[in-house]
Amino acid sequence: MFLSGMLFSQVTEDDAPKLHKETKVTEVVPTDSLPGAELHKRAVNWVKLESARYGKTNGIATGSKAECTITFHVKPKELNPVCDYEGKVIMKVTIECKDNKYKYTISNIHHASNCGRSSAGSVDNVVPECGSMIMSDLVWKKLKGEALAKAASVVNEIKEGMKIKSTEAGKDEW
Repeated sequence: MFLSGMLFSQVTEDDAPKLHKETKVTEVVPTDSLPGAELHKRAVNWVKLESARYGKTNGIATGSKAECTITFHVKPKELNPVCDYEGKVIMKVTIECKDNKYKYTISNIHHASNCGRSSAGSVDNVVPECGSMIMSDLVWKKLKGEALAKAASVVNEIKEGMKIKSTEAGKDEW
């Protein structure tokens, strides 16, 4: 009896929960014969560079990697929204450098509201963390789209920032 109970209690692969993949924006960008040290300096300069559109915090540079956390402010575009999700979209940006190429990765994209009641969490969630009763499906899709659009704008800024020579970075033209 004990053996038959164990056989029926085993979990098969079909019964195991499926792990979903985390949304990551990543690309390896080849460069024209630039050494890894120069690319690393450019990545560090990009991390240090301030932006008027978003905030950068937790800037770290180690070995051949530079990373930071980017925070965008978001708010509903409606006058009296059903779900007030005003808050921020937060993402982690990592730039790894090798000779003649660099790789950027934007990961851990998630939403946190100011009030905490309507925080949606990771863009990978099918249903927001606050629940579908607080944030409707349509609002959640709009918020996810906005978060991914902001990640795409960061990609463009990384590519432009990595084109600036490390010796030219930080020179003010006034």
